[in-house]
Amino acid sequence: MSNLYYRINNRLSKVIIGLITLLIFSACTKDLSTKIIKRNSDTAKAKTLMQDMAIAHNITAWDDLDTYSVSFQDEFFGKLGAASNPYAESKTEFTLVYIPKSFDGQLQFKSGINKGISWGLQSWKTYVLEQDEINFSENEDILFWIPTYQYFIEFPARIQKATAFDYAGKMEINGKMCDGVMASWNTIKPQREIDQYLIWLDSETKRIVKLEYTIREVSRLIKGAVYFNDYKDYEGIILPSILPVVSPLSKNKWLHEMQIKDFTRNPVNTQILRPDKMLEVMGDNKD
Repeated sequence: MSNLYYRINNRLSKVIIGLITLLIFSACTKDLSTKIIKRNSDTAKAKTLMQDMAIAHNITAWDDLDTYSVSFQDEFFGKLGAASNPYAESKTEFTLVYIPKSFDGQLQFKSGINKGISWGLQSWKTYVLEQDEINFSENEDILFWIPTYQYFIEFPARIQKATAFDYAGKMEINGKMCDGVMASWNTIKPQREIDQYLIWLDSETKRIVKLEYTIREVSRLIKGAVYFNDYKDYEGIILPSILPVVSPLSKNKWLHEMQIKDFTRNPVNTQILRPDKMLEVMGDNKD
């Protein structure tokens, strides 16, 4: 009897500990779900909006590119912006060169003390290119920023690979009525290592107005948001010109503001962006 009592209590203790762990996990993992999502799931409407968004952004145009370059500027604001800034100056100009649908690319500095130096990422290996010499070594800033910029630039096409969607309701943003779509992988519920994306689309044009996102790679507790402003059409490639980023932790209006100033098709051969011939081509895989 005493052994049975012990086993019951031991199992009960494990259940209680499991429930407490689950509650702590739920409370500590940022969830972007809206009231509409929690009250009335509508995955069919969400998937239709995703298709409409893909057409509005003409994502099939990316299929015609081997490489591309973007003239880019990033400016950081306030103390939190300064703490997030990977560069020596608050405002930095550079050229981003990428192989689409991969995470292979370079960031070529055009201003500041790093002018003439390039950061590179190939198959998730980081390197620095200076005076035609390449040095592969681990660099956390390169590992974070090069794929982050690329993901924002290609976001309308990239997010189509998500596997879980739900309709998030309507909201007015900057005078535009928008429809929201939640996108993630496996499930839209918060997961420890998988991000959620809350995409707000102009109800008329179906183009992205605002994107909210978690940053699980940095912390399960925080989220960010970026606005897609002033779209331009580069011969079928549809890109926003100004992308201000907001953070709930920042006292400034913007944490930083990205700008796309120009776009060029196929500026280099793919081999230029894959200098180490021994590295396996990974495409858009991370593992």
